[in-house]
Formats: sequence, structure tokens, C-alpha cells
Amino acid sequence: MSIALIPLDERPVCTQLPASVARIAGLDCALPPAKALPSIRQPGDPGVLAGWLHEQMGTSGHVVVSLEGLGFGGLIPSRIGGESVLDVLGRWSALDRPGATVYGFSLVPRTPDSLDAMEEPSYWNPHGPALHRLSGALATGEGVEEARAALPEEVRRDWLGRRMRQHTLALAALELTGRNVIDHLVVGIDDASQRSLSATDQEALEGWVERLELGGRALVQPGADEIGAVLVARACLDVLGVRGPRIGVLCADPQTLERVAPYESTTVRETIRRQIESAGAVADFGGANGGGNAGGWDAVLVVHAPEAPRAPHADWAVSPQESNDTEAAAATAQLVLDAAATGAPVVGLADVHRPNGADPALVAALDERGAWGKLSSFAAWNTAGNTVGTVAAQLVATCAGRAAGTYNPDEARLALARRVVEDYGWMSIERARVRAELGSNPELHDSVEPADTRNPVLHAAEDRLNAVLERPWFEGIHLSGLTLPWHRTFEIDFTLGFDR
Repeated sequence: MSIALIPLDERPVCTQLPASVARIAGLDCALPPAKALPSIRQPGDPGVLAGWLHEQMGTSGHVVVSLEGLGFGGLIPSRIGGESVLDVLGRWSALDRPGATVYGFSLVPRTPDSLDAMEEPSYWNPHGPALHRLSGALATGEGVEEARAALPEEVRRDWLGRRMRQHTLALAALELTGRNVIDHLVVGIDDASQRSLSATDQEALEGWVERLELGGRALVQPGADEIGAVLVARACLDVLGVRGPRIGVLCADPQTLERVAPYESTTVRETIRRQIESAGAVADFGGANGGGNAGGWDAVLVVHAPEAPRAPHADWAVSPQESNDTEAAAATAQLVLDAAATGAPVVGLADVHRPNGADPALVAALDERGAWGKLSSFAAWNTAGNTVGTVAAQLVATCAGRAAGTYNPDEARLALARRVVEDYGWMSIERARVRAELGSNPELHDSVEPADTRNPVLHAAEDRLNAVLERPWFEGIHLSGLTLPWHRTFEIDFTLGFDR
């Protein structure tokens, strides 16, 4: 039994992560041929993707589709491409095939406060920070004329025209959901803030979800790269004929769930609820302080909540700083043990303490308590939405596979190891070291030529990442083939396997 996926782009989190989620449940996840997928800024082939999708609809019956992937050929092409609304809608017509269940996802575009044009239109350097300020001004009505005056007219018009196009397409996706062309839709809010056009677009889209009475079939929520995995998990439930699990949410200090994590437009509590619901499960916050009956839940999601707000916020990617809140880390690690002790069959841990990496204090606390063996899933990468969605997807896939008798524990163990290696070993520890040795500026995406990906710096980093797996629960798992999929140090790819 298989699920077909048109991914957001070619990165491992968009291709390998969803495929891993399916394998945890004992299913296969079919991906388009590599030649049809994008290569960083080079778009994939929408025509080949549409033809492949048509074939899969006739065989698998369950398809997860990135609407940016199908409509533009990938995430970055959707930000920089010149396609019109009519062009994209024509490509989306491939979805209108009876008999298949379609899980679609689209994105509200971001406006990063950065000079980095690697993933954006070329004018982002030097105009990115001014565009970010204009987004806030237009959203709040404060300082609009000053913000406009800081930008060339042609830049303003192009950027706003692209946002209007993407908003129109998001509304069109809701209309397709209302007509049952798309059975389940997630609109992700890609790297936003509470005072931005992304937040106002989110509010407008949520209004149409309510008016069209699409609750339960369409959700608007923080996140982007993880949504393919979340919807694959939902498809696993449908393919295996398993009801959505009830997932209890535990946090050492429930009040911290009301914090808004960096790069997001809503509280962590709301992010958790929507990610769990998007995966086809039910979120239960009744025991958020650890006092709930974990034995009555199908799974438990333990949350290592965001640290107290600071300006500027700490970030493992662009401004790595020592994290030493050992008290909060110890309390979270203890919750993992408590959840397992009270009978929860499946326990996951979402570390959203700080963006773009895992909290070393939490990892140390888990090590001290021997808690890794109690976890079915773990994540701490990029934004809170990315992290929570990943853990929710893996928990749902685990519950689906256990209920159907198809659960693959080896795949679950490899998935857990992968996140520990990348989210902790690379993002929180090795990335800063490698960047320093390469002379990279952490505030901009660097560029490492493909021929240099086996240089001594990365070779030494691979050895040290293997040392991360020298924990009792990961014995027998080995890492090899460290690469940089987008020729930058922000993310990595590698192969994990069991020693034989």
C-alpha cells in the first residue's frame, strides 16, 4: 500500500521526512522522478509532475500535493517565478480526477528581515529589511508612508503583486476544497510575525474557512516544510482505516504555551492544536501540567516550551548563544519519564525552546535520565511549526501502524536518530563550528561548491556527528555520506543505517 507525494521541493525534510513517516506506519511513499523536482532556484517540471500525479491517482488513490510544487515547480520558484494566477490554476487542474483522495497544502509567503536573497527575489539584497518594515506598517497602519518611501516603487509593486497572487491562489485552494477537489487542505504561514501582512492574510483566510464551513477539512497554521509529512501521516490513517488518535499535550509550565515562538504569528498552544489536527488526530490539553491521565491517551506530546522572550531573540542558526536553563530542561525530561511511567504507549518530544536547533541542556537532561528509549519521536528543527508538525506526524504514523499491525520500529528508531543528529548534533553544535572553520557569515546563507562537500572540515564533522549516536538507545546505528543538499551549511543530508 502506498501514498503518492508531490513535495514542496527536493530537500530531505520535504522528501525523505514524509517518506520516513509512511514507513513508520508500514506504508510506502511514492515520489516523482528526480528530474521533475526543482534544484534550488531552478523550477521542477510541472508538466511531468502533472502526468506523474495522474498515474498515481489511478493506482495509490491517496495523494499529498504541494500546490507550490505542482503550480510553480517548487518553493523558491513560487517566490521568484513570473507565472500568473491563470497559469497556476491551469496546472492545478490535474487535481480534478474522481476517485482519489487529495491532501493539498499551500503557503502564505514570508517577508524575512534579512539581506539574504538566496531564497528570495534578487532585490532582497539590499531591500529585504525595508520590505519587512513595510509589511509591518501595512498590517498595522502605522508609518506606512515612511516605509514606502524607503523602497523603490518597482520593488514595492513587484513584492505586493506577488503577495496578492499567492493570496488569490490560497483562496482558490479553499474554493477547490469547498468543491471537494481537495479533500483536506493546509495553508501554512511561512516564517511570520504577529505584526505582518502574513498575519493579516492568515486572519482573512481563516475567515473564509469559517464562512465556507470547512472546519476539519481546511486549516490555516504556522509551518511550511513539515506539512508534507503531516499530511502523509493523515493519509496513513485513511489508508489503514484507523481512527485519529487522541494525543495528550504535556508541558512543565503550561503558561509558557501561551508564548509566541519566533517566526510565528500565533501562540505555541495554537500551533500544537492545529498541527495535531492537520495530522488527523485530536489534541487534548487537559493534562498540560502533567496531571492528566496519560494512560487514557493514544499518545503523548511533551513540549519543551519557548524561552522567555528576548530582543533580539537567540537563534541557533544566526545568533547561537549558550543555553543554560537547566531547571526547565530537567522538568521537561522528567515529563517524558512520567508519561511513559503512567502507561502512555507512544511518547514524543517537541523542543521549541529556541528556533533552529535543540536545547543542549535538554539533551543532557535526557541523557542523564536514560530517557531516549522512552521516546517514539523527537524534533527541534527550524520553527516551532516545523518541529511540532514533525513530532505530530511521527506520533500519528506510529499510532496508525500499531493499530493496523504494520508498525515498523526500526524505521521509527532511525527517524528518531536522524532528528537527534541533525537538530542537536548539527544545528546546535557542529554548524557554528563548521561555519567558523569555513569563514562563513552566519547571518547569510553561505555557498559551498558541490566539489567541496567532502572537504576536511565536513569530513571531520561527520566523524563528530557519529559520536552523537554513541548513546545506548542508538547503538548499532551509523551515519555516512554527509552532504549539503542546497550547497549551504544551514541543513545537511546523510544516510543512516544499522551496523550488520
